Formats: sequence, C-alpha cells, structure tokens
Amino acid sequence: MRQVSKMKHKPKQNFILLLILIASSLNAQEHPDELFDEATGMTIMQEVYKRHQQFSFIYEEQSMVMMDRNGDRDIRKVKRYSRVEDDGTVKFLLLFDSPDEIRGVALLASRDASGKTKKYIYLPAFGEQLIEIVSSGLDEKFLGTDFSIESIVGEVLDDYIYVRRPDKKTNAVAYFVIDVYQMEEGLSEDILSTDKQAIRRHFISKNNLYITKTEYFDKQGRVRKRLSHHDLKPVDGKMWRADMILMEDSNEHHQSLIKINRRVFSRDYVSAEMFTADWLFKNYPFISTPDIDNEEIHSEDEGATEMLNEQNNSSANLESEFIQ
Repeated sequence: MRQVSKMKHKPKQNFILLLILIASSLNAQEHPDELFDEATGMTIMQEVYKRHQQFSFIYEEQSMVMMDRNGDRDIRKVKRYSRVEDDGTVKFLLLFDSPDEIRGVALLASRDASGKTKKYIYLPAFGEQLIEIVSSGLDEKFLGTDFSIESIVGEVLDDYIYVRRPDKKTNAVAYFVIDVYQMEEGLSEDILSTDKQAIRRHFISKNNLYITKTEYFDKQGRVRKRLSHHDLKPVDGKMWRADMILMEDSNEHHQSLIKINRRVFSRDYVSAEMFTADWLFKNYPFISTPDIDNEEIHSEDEGATEMLNEQNNSSANLESEFIQ
C-alpha cells in the first residue's frame, strides 16, 4: 500500500532552507582545475569518475520521496551498499527497507574492470530467484521511481561518446558541458553526424569536477528528465558527495528525491557476502505483512518532503537561470 503524507508547510522557512541548499551545492568551492580547459569530453569524464566514483567501501541510509502531479507522496527507506574488489570489480546493492510491503526488494549489480555489467532484481514475493535485467532497460524507471538503474549504478564510459560543448557559467560558477551519445560500431566523435541526437547532457562544475546536473533528451532533442545534485560536501581528498539527489520527469510531472541520512566509509558495513543471492534469500525472505497506516510519516523525512515542495515551486526559474 502506498504511503501518502499530508504536510503543513512553512513557506518562509522552507524558502530559506532551499536557498541555503542551492547555494551550498552550486557554490561548493575547490580551486578550479585549469588543467582541463583544453581537455576532451572523454578525458573530463574519466577524471570525474576517478575522483568521485571509486571509494572502496560505502554504506548509505536513504529516504526516497516520490511526488506525482497531484502532490501525493510515496516515502521509502533504502539502504545502499557498494564496494570495489582488488581486481577492480565494483559491486552495488540497493535494498528497500520500508514500507513493509516492499521490504527486501533489491537491485544487485556488478561491473568488472572491463566494464561488463550484470544487474539483477530480487523480489521476495517471487521466491528465491534473481531476475536478470537486460541492457535495453538501463534507462527505464526503476521500481516506480524516476531514477533509472544506470543513474543509480553509474555509466560505463566505454559505452558512450562524450562530446564537449561550449562551457557555461551561472552564479559565478563555471561548468563544463558534455553531450553524451550512445556508442555504435564504427562510430567516434570525429565522424559523429551533425543530425545525431545526444541522449543526455552533463553539467560538470569546474570547481570540483562533479556532475551537478544532467538533462535527458527525447528523440526530438527535448528535455524529458532532469537529474540534479544538491548539498555537496567534500568527503575524502578531491572526492565529493551530494546529500540530496533530485530526478524530475517533465513528461509525467513526477519527481523522486533521495535524501542521504547517513553515510559510512568502512569495509565493516559492506562485507562481500552481502552482494550474493544467498545473503538476500536468507535475510529478506517473503513475509506477508498487514496494511500500514497511509498517513504515517517519519519525522526525519520532513526536510526531504518540504524540500521537494519548494524545489517544485522554484525549479523553473532555477533551470532557466542555470542554462542561460
């Protein structure tokens, strides 16, 4: 059963919170790296992933808030685990912890050093089996959210062509702009046809080489979804992380917000056995649960839902300002 919450809003306080959040994400400062001023799109993307995607052991507790065109919300609790093995294999586990009717639903994925990726869904109600996800579904919505599997586990750089576009600047922050094209046999940046449509566009802050925003295009070149990262913080050397991630579907008028409530960098929280089918089957078997109260809402989610409301009211102005 879907959780629907009704909140009392405090416009002034919420607006101030939003301004602080946006300022922290867009103005998070590190010395601009001039070494990449003449770099290609692929070179910049390789450095982005080198800096921000390769911490060996990460555990996160997240709140996921989804809002439809009517303002109704679903709230889910999620745990995210990732680890990098000695051979370069990266493993991911995204585990839904609540509400009770989806507890144990999981995305299990791995990517080896060559970029080969395997992805599986575990649905406890279907018994002890993993359902493999084919590559064609990478950009499809994942379990009712606006996020795709690829937006959760990250891109495989060799699967795409990255073309650098003219840089942009907003709120005194400069951005690299990179268009992303699907890799095809015999295709390269040098022979890319002028009428070929990019599938998305990354805006990368020159201050810290972090992807602040991504626009997803339809076949006509219109923006159909926007992914933005907020509340950026340095966590280790040149590595940064966002504590809020927003995906907006302009066609469906639907939004999904991830709020990271806790993040731990430790091997102890992401043991190797957790990334196996046996661990999921043992710890998250199917259990029939009674209906839950539709009005239930956890207090720690209030900031996320209020942020979603204020973002909804002001996103049009912010997006227009960002891309000019």
